[in-house]
Amino acid sequence: MFQLYKKRDFNELVSDTFDFFKIHGKNYFKNYFIINGGFLLILVVLLYFFMKIFFEGIFASINNNQTSENLLLNNLTSNLPVLIVGGITMLLLIFVISIINYTFPIAYLSLIESKKEITTKNLINFIKSKIGKSIIFFLASLITFLPLFFITFALLIALMFLIIGLPLMIIVLPAFVSWVSLSYYDYISTEKNFLTSMSNGFNLLKEKIWPIIGSTVIMFVIVQIVVGIVYFVPYIIGVASFFINPERMQGNQEQYSEAFSFMTIMMTIAMIASILFNYMLQNLILINQGIIYYSSKEEQENNAIKSDIDLIGTDSE
Repeated sequence: MFQLYKKRDFNELVSDTFDFFKIHGKNYFKNYFIINGGFLLILVVLLYFFMKIFFEGIFASINNNQTSENLLLNNLTSNLPVLIVGGITMLLLIFVISIINYTFPIAYLSLIESKKEITTKNLINFIKSKIGKSIIFFLASLITFLPLFFITFALLIALMFLIIGLPLMIIVLPAFVSWVSLSYYDYISTEKNFLTSMSNGFNLLKEKIWPIIGSTVIMFVIVQIVVGIVYFVPYIIGVASFFINPERMQGNQEQYSEAFSFMTIMMTIAMIASILFNYMLQNLILINQGIIYYSSKEEQENNAIKSDIDLIGTDSE
């Protein structure tokens, strides 16, 4: 069993994140896709049709030798009702997916903490019971975290003209993300109000700020590298098809259309795949933040003795 309450340094915050997935990864992602997979599939279908409409406008301009701007605008206008309904549906869908995505890791770790059976039913019940708090956190963040983020980001951009701007950005932005994540963990896991959890999140962050920032940066780098590879491989294949087969560019309209069609398909695959992998790999970051949360609480509450006793009891079974 994975031990939540444990004092951890930088190395352990990183290594224990991967140890968690070694122990629970199969069950974790099985339940994740059972709960969130259907919504992600609908999102993929909507993205496909949106990109299909967009590329059809560009494709039509090539076939008719007209300016891409005019035909693209005409194509979007003719599909305006579909785009409006689809756009609203997509926004609502992204909101639902985001709530599940950010609450699922908390639900999973909470079941581990309470020693309850980790089943799809228990996870769904936890998420359903926290929907109201999740919406409140989102709305409250719009008037607290969001303005603070824009002010901080603007100051960092201004400081980019100085040497200290870039190092500060590397430090401050992960710290800000971790502050929001720890606040959300505290708000969802307890009965505290938003402002109290916001304050607790900040206090937990400053207790061990450098290990927390370091592990957060590591997780972000890993996620961005994987998502970047997933995006650029099909994208490069699509673009390279023009250069590998230059005769298509000099051939008839049909050959040119086939080459362009292949490139747009690969670009669509690249974008959809990168979005799916981004959602999936966010779990790496969020579990890391959960481990930080329980480790920081251990620094304050010393729950490790109780956890060790429980683990001994589990091992003896």
